[in-house]
Amino acid sequence: MNTVTLELKLPQETYVALQSAGLNREDLGLRATRDFAVQLYADGRLSLGKAAAMAGLSLSAFWMLLLERGVPFSKYTEDDYQADLDTVRNLMIARLQKNLIAQ
Repeated sequence: MNTVTLELKLPQETYVALQSAGLNREDLGLRATRDFAVQLYADGRLSLGKAAAMAGLSLSAFWMLLLERGVPFSKYTEDDYQADLDTVRNLMIARLQKNLIAQ
């Protein structure tokens, strides 16, 4: 999957406090990405599958994250289902093409 890197700016004192609490740069990046994915899903801007992919989690792990955060996943609509099917199809096609090129 192609990715885009975004920058997160924090006041230095906040970053130092977070480091003191045991959160390193990698932990903060992962947490920010997952929090953003949860929020985008809750706002209806990403389908369940796309939000899970953004968070770097399987669907079941993302469901658990939603449960932990108190975000309902029952808003899963027909459009979400179709978008997820399209994502799966595209991933399968990309994988098949990669395998054909490797042969």
